Amino acid sequence: MAKKRSIKVYGQSGYKYQETPTIMLKGMWLKELGFDIGDYISVACEDGRLVITPDAERTAVKVAKTEYMEREMKALQKRYEAEKVKIRARMVAEKSAEYASGEEAADV
Repeated sequence: MAKKRSIKVYGQSGYKYQETPTIMLKGMWLKELGFDIGDYISVACEDGRLVITPDAERTAVKVAKTEYMEREMKALQKRYEAEKVKIRARMVAEKSAEYASGEEAADV
């Protein structure tokens, strides 16, 4: 049988500072039911009841977006490192060219 909890409906400032009903759910019992920090939920109103379920679709979108961003960041880091190597090589080549031109001028 399902556990029952008695929870108070609070008032909280809403649109144009008018008090609006607010329901706060918190406690480890939520984790035991499969609702974890950072999860998305869906709330449906059915026959005067609120039905709260995990929002699997939104969670999947969040996971896909996070994975995409991680892949893109790794690709950018690789491009940055490759560009840094090219710039360093160019700077070394330019410095050695400057030294060579300086020596040639001294020989004249």
